[in-house]
Amino acid sequence: MGRGIGRFPIPLLFLLMATGAGGTEYTLGPDSQPQEGVPTGTVEKRTWDASRTYPGTTHEYWVYVPAQYTDAEPAAVMVFQDGQFYVEPDGPVRAPTVFDNLIHRGEMPVTIGVFINPGMKEIPWDQRTNQYTPLDGTYARFLLEEILPEVGRDYNLTDEAAGRAIAGMSDGGLVSFTVAWQRPDAFSKVVSHVGSYTRLEGGSRYPYLIRKTRGSPKPIRIFLQDGENDINLVEGNWALANLQMDSALMFARYDYRFEMGTGGHDLRHGGAIFPDTLRWLWRDYPGVVGAGEPADPEAVVGEWDVLAKVLGEFRRSVLTVSGEDGALAATLHDEVDGEKEVTAVRLEDGILSYEYAASGSQSNWGKGSVGKLSAWLQVRGDTFRGALSLDVPPEGDFAVEGRRRTAESPTD
Repeated sequence: MGRGIGRFPIPLLFLLMATGAGGTEYTLGPDSQPQEGVPTGTVEKRTWDASRTYPGTTHEYWVYVPAQYTDAEPAAVMVFQDGQFYVEPDGPVRAPTVFDNLIHRGEMPVTIGVFINPGMKEIPWDQRTNQYTPLDGTYARFLLEEILPEVGRDYNLTDEAAGRAIAGMSDGGLVSFTVAWQRPDAFSKVVSHVGSYTRLEGGSRYPYLIRKTRGSPKPIRIFLQDGENDINLVEGNWALANLQMDSALMFARYDYRFEMGTGGHDLRHGGAIFPDTLRWLWRDYPGVVGAGEPADPEAVVGEWDVLAKVLGEFRRSVLTVSGEDGALAATLHDEVDGEKEVTAVRLEDGILSYEYAASGSQSNWGKGSVGKLSAWLQVRGDTFRGALSLDVPPEGDFAVEGRRRTAESPTD
């Protein structure tokens, strides 16, 4: 079936923001374009007007089915809010085309996409706020009890959380996070584009709620994207709100990734990086290329210039990581306190962690006497960012960033 889907008379301001009329230029790469030799999935438009969760509403939605799908094995499923903007073949994301290319190369599982628009009672999308902004389990119930069973009448969908992802932009990003937060047993993966973590007693509550889960984070994986020029309204500043989410997710040690671009309240940036987003999201799913492969110690071996931001002071050190027979070891030379013995060095799923005993000036970094410091660092190529935490109450973090020395990089 073709991919022309028509257009709704959506409020013009939202349409301009969502599609990115004007503003920063981001371009779609080859993974977002049809490629020769890649099988093309189908997209079917449907209507749901028998909702028990939202009586009297009509929902337009589309179902993408990859060419590789057979009903012999349950397919993964990914649900998109404001689905029209994600499914359009000439839109800012072009999710079906990206799915075609990545599924063909085994970089994501065989996945059925469900692209659902907000409910309508009188005019298109007039129920969007009512459905997307509450921080409760109502919308999750709508998907789990109505939409997925309806799609499941025709296709064999997995019922395991590891095989279910959810995505959306703005308030759609907020409700996507809410669904996984409320039902991590049903959805384990979230993509939030320019998410609305704003509004007093609304999405702005999430950073605190997330921080409270430190030590027992929920089993969800989160991809956040926003732009420095996102909107700033009475409800809040979207860019600052996403920075708060980034900080909270790091504090609680979630499996997450945050991308801050230079754009505004639109899908240009999110669409440009969408193929990489999906590769990261599905990286360890059974059958995906590279899934189950052990971490390569060489990813962190070398000398790293480390900058810790401690109580208004910039502290520099050099971390030297070595590897032998798959095991890692390290030493740390602090510019003030000298050599430190590093223990418990690990690289797991892109996170470099280690510990060392505090001495000298570092013993006084906390409100009590600090005995040990622990590093938790997200590694990307030759850089990392993360946190240094103390073993004294109250639990707290210092920001840390680092860059690996290369043949071209200076050593001072």
